[in-house]
Amino acid sequence: MKKTVDLFKKIVKQSLMPLSDQTVSEWADSYRMISGEAAAEPGRWRTDRAPYQKAIMDAFTEPGITRVVAKTASQVGKSDIMNNVIGRFAHLAPAPIMMIQPTIETSQDYSKSRIAPMIRDTKVLRDIFKDVKSRDAGNTILSKQFPGGRLIMAGANSPAGLASKPIKI
Repeated sequence: MKKTVDLFKKIVKQSLMPLSDQTVSEWADSYRMISGEAAAEPGRWRTDRAPYQKAIMDAFTEPGITRVVAKTASQVGKSDIMNNVIGRFAHLAPAPIMMIQPTIETSQDYSKSRIAPMIRDTKVLRDIFKDVKSRDAGNTILSKQFPGGRLIMAGANSPAGLASKPIKI
């Protein structure tokens, strides 16, 4: 009975907390760690190293904006921008999130090579995402659960992977 009451108190407390107004770039500068296998310069994320990324990241938390389109060259950090968006929302405003790659195979590779290291090396994400090695069906390479949502990795070539999923981000 005490566990139930404590759980109820925790749920009520969390549901009454206001959503954070921290932007994606502020979140990244505060929490994000760059993994050694994912970058030439591992360590703490610093938006000021590529200031052109700031406006793109912050558009995701700008009131009234429902779609963000970025026309950029290759190799300018779009993957890390998206990783920061995923991390910020999973941590501060949990909701169902979907990241679409060209194919299921590239989604699996991206999940292993970019998402898993980000979760492992960023403490606030490591604390909320379930361990991928657990025998939980809700936590696979293409689906990673966290309190209040989950990250779904999908391939654009798989209509079944895109259908019938209530996605907010």
